[in-house]
Amino acid sequence: MKNKFIIAVGSNINSPEGFSPIKNCNKAINELSKFNIKIIQKSSWYLSEPIPKSSQPKYYNSVFLCNSNHNVNKVLKIIQIVEQKFGRLRVFKNMPRCIDLDIISFNGNVKNSLLLKIPHPRMHLRKFVLLPLFEIDAHWLHPLLKKNIKFFLEKVKYQKIKKLKID
Repeated sequence: MKNKFIIAVGSNINSPEGFSPIKNCNKAINELSKFNIKIIQKSSWYLSEPIPKSSQPKYYNSVFLCNSNHNVNKVLKIIQIVEQKFGRLRVFKNMPRCIDLDIISFNGNVKNSLLLKIPHPRMHLRKFVLLPLFEIDAHWLHPLLKKNIKFFLEKVKYQKIKKLKID
């Protein structure tokens, strides 16, 4: 059975190898295919302010739709392997990062474990997730809050975000 899931990707610093945030993110997304995760659709890139507000550089963000035969725990493990390969450090919360991959949705289900919460617990508060998600699934419904994506976008319209004209 194919599982359908949505992953958000973001970065605000160059990779240890010197790749730009978008290039490093694209390389990480392509790496997922080596683990039998198929990218079905990808949103545009967006530039956003860090949350919480800080002096960090702005973030480059995108969302992509995937499918795979892997279960959600296996996908999480793969994502963590890919993040580590592409330079992700976890020293302190909300630190700048060269790669960040988050499972936003998995088959439209809810998961609440120590290691993983789906949907992502703050995704509905973050325009940098919602706007790219709206681009690839305008009818997405939050499985816990039972609200559609347009509802959440209205709540975060004050957050500054810019759609970029790049691949």
